[in-house]
Amino acid sequence: MRFRPPFCPNAACASRAPEGTFRYRRIGTYHRKSDGRDVQRFLCNTCRRSFSTQTFRLDYRFKLPHHDVPVFKALVSKVTYRQIARIHGIDRKSVQRRVRRWGPALRELHEAALDSVAARDGLNGAYCLDELETFEGNRRLQPVTVPVLVDANRFFVVGIETDTLPARGHLRRRDRERKIELERERGRRRNHSNRAVDRVLETWAKAHSEHLTPFLITDRKSTYPRRYMKAFPDRRRHHLRVDSSAARTRKNPLFPVNHTLAMARDQVSRLVRRSWGASKCRRRLRDHLWIWVAWRNYVRRLTNRTPGLTPGMAVGAARRMAAVNELLRWRWPKRMPPAFLEPKEHTFRGQFPSG
Repeated sequence: MRFRPPFCPNAACASRAPEGTFRYRRIGTYHRKSDGRDVQRFLCNTCRRSFSTQTFRLDYRFKLPHHDVPVFKALVSKVTYRQIARIHGIDRKSVQRRVRRWGPALRELHEAALDSVAARDGLNGAYCLDELETFEGNRRLQPVTVPVLVDANRFFVVGIETDTLPARGHLRRRDRERKIELERERGRRRNHSNRAVDRVLETWAKAHSEHLTPFLITDRKSTYPRRYMKAFPDRRRHHLRVDSSAARTRKNPLFPVNHTLAMARDQVSRLVRRSWGASKCRRRLRDHLWIWVAWRNYVRRLTNRTPGLTPGMAVGAARRMAAVNELLRWRWPKRMPPAFLEPKEHTFRGQFPSG
């Protein structure tokens, strides 16, 4: 099937305006040495700028595209950036550049999947919300909250965010001095947990079925009821609040999100505790987490006992299990959704699957 560019990649082109019309013509091909492909070139008839099929690909200007899939798999296998670079004989900055590009693109891919679900019946069922606490740079001075919303039956990760928490109390003298220096450089560190939770719940509200009552399961944190009400202001709501000190077994209603957070800590090197692999910047942590979310939702099977079924397939967000190279194909997934996101209904109704 011949590639048809959906728009001009030049952001300043007049064809990108709402009333603009995009027309192009083919102007030959060139041979790409890094992977041996012949790439089609195009010319925009409006701005007269040339581009190619490669301009739309996620490996645009990457000199070693054959490392993409192995690097992706290492990123969701708790391997640090430096170790990935050592194993594959590449520079650490090559790994960093991939994370910075893949994170936003895979988040956009996930949003495209949610849009397709919302355009049909929308999400349904019960969902669990909890927050993971990690840090950026310094565990006591720069803690970070990571709220996650998970389908309680199908383990589909609907949303994930990162934001700041204030520095801890009862600091040592050395930490107090360092805190003053950081506040002088960056300002006082605020508690933005509510802001992060609001973004996650807003994502859920946009994709949830308009005809069904949203069912949320959380612990007893005092801010959650108000955040829930803000996300669904004119809807009937059902909120189950569970004591966080309850045993974290399968009988606990929060088991799906507890299991998901444990899996994230086991598979994302930035979430390790107090080592050189910990995150130095929460933006890069967010990018890395979206890489993991895309893998968890669309590549990894739901459980070891459900071969061929991913969480994305279970909620109807994906037609089939995706391959890693499909995730890493397009720079603008919303405009060029992969084939595995074609809608198809699934009938999985399991409760807290094992494995």
